[in-house]
Amino acid sequence: MQALQFAYWVNIVVLGPIAISTVFRLFPTDQARLEESAGWRVLAGAFWVSVVVLSILGLFQPLRYSPVLLFQVIYKVVWLAVYVAPRLLRGESDAVPWIMTAAFVAYVVVWPFIIPWAYVLGLSQ
Repeated sequence: MQALQFAYWVNIVVLGPIAISTVFRLFPTDQARLEESAGWRVLAGAFWVSVVVLSILGLFQPLRYSPVLLFQVIYKVVWLAVYVAPRLLRGESDAVPWIMTAAFVAYVVVWPFIIPWAYVLGLSQ
């Protein structure tokens, strides 16, 4: 349980400010590397706000909200594979928001060790 609560706290502390800043464009959370689109920016920010809200709920019911961690791994892997990797292969590293990329890689590496797989896959109650 403590590992799950640690993950939820990380989401709240890291994603909370990023989510709000992304929604309201308080500062460029993408390091000014992504083309501005208010609709997509707010959509991404709203998604991150949702992860923060689910993480707050996860503090009180850790197992029940653990699938949000798997969801994070999935969307981060997709973004790294579809957005970051092609740019790096084309030698366009200046187009990559490195802080965001490093954070995504950290989540993708660490969260699989925290996710309670038996519960998420329905193998235990």
